[in-house]
Amino acid sequence: MSDKAQRLKPRKKPVQARSAFTVNAIFEGCIQVLLAEGPERLTTTKVAERAGVSVGTLYQYFGDKQSLLAGVLEHHLIEIVEKVEQACAESQGQDLETVVRNLVTAFFDAKLGQPDVSRALYAVSAELEGNALVMRYSQRTQTSIVAVLQSIPNVGVTDLFTSSFLLTTMLIGPAQALLSVNAPEVFMEKVKEETVAMLVSYLRG
Repeated sequence: MSDKAQRLKPRKKPVQARSAFTVNAIFEGCIQVLLAEGPERLTTTKVAERAGVSVGTLYQYFGDKQSLLAGVLEHHLIEIVEKVEQACAESQGQDLETVVRNLVTAFFDAKLGQPDVSRALYAVSAELEGNALVMRYSQRTQTSIVAVLQSIPNVGVTDLFTSSFLLTTMLIGPAQALLSVNAPEVFMEKVKEETVAMLVSYLRG
């Protein structure tokens, strides 16, 4: 782990329900300030005020602004991964098109459900070693995809690990593009349907 990555790690993880509630309030406060004022004007003091906690409480968990933003980004990525994992678990043994539709829907809903938040976080991710975080959680996603592909009776691909990597990138690409152009919801739905069709065709071999 690089020195920068070490500095971006939170000082401590919440272990009790009350601590988890506090950290979630800090995350929500951070997102609100980020959306309202942008990353340049975001400060730990403003976040603490918005979250309803003292600056001292915030510093118990995060050493500085960058560490806080990294924590919020990681929390965002974890939410996406968990929704994909849930979709994969619930789709075990179902037909190919149902599995793909569930997977695409879960991913797009997680990424595009709050587009302003996603855009704001990815705008600052380069400063936070965001690529390393995305890689780590993409690998977790791929593990779930491999498991669900193994349960599909009519899947036409044989190298499931390579296929899971391709599926992940084929999901990320359109979603990122939609965020970058601030696409209307009706167009997002069209892209989602085309993504389903593309992945079904690929997985049928």
